[in-house]
Amino acid sequence: MTTPIIVRIDPDLWALIPGYLANRQHDLARLPGLLEAADWLALAFMGHGMKGSGGSYGFDAISEYGARIERAAQTAQGDVVRGVAAELADYLARVETLPDT
Repeated sequence: MTTPIIVRIDPDLWALIPGYLANRQHDLARLPGLLEAADWLALAFMGHGMKGSGGSYGFDAISEYGARIERAAQTAQGDVVRGVAAELADYLARVETLPDT
């Protein structure tokens, strides 16, 4: 059994969280194709978006993963991007949200 990662979410953002997390899953699904195409610009853009948005929604870890993807893509380090993507996939599989009271 894996240990859940609990993130407390601002109640004002609560309704937005399912869509935000679904979009991160969509990013993960796109990642292998972007790596295959060596589309470093799109990968850097994706990472930059995660870096900028994660903390705003209460997911500081997503911001960190995004920053790492962005840096790796800027230097065409596909293996690093793959590794961070695996960490992000694990995080998304385990994250559970609770309203911040």
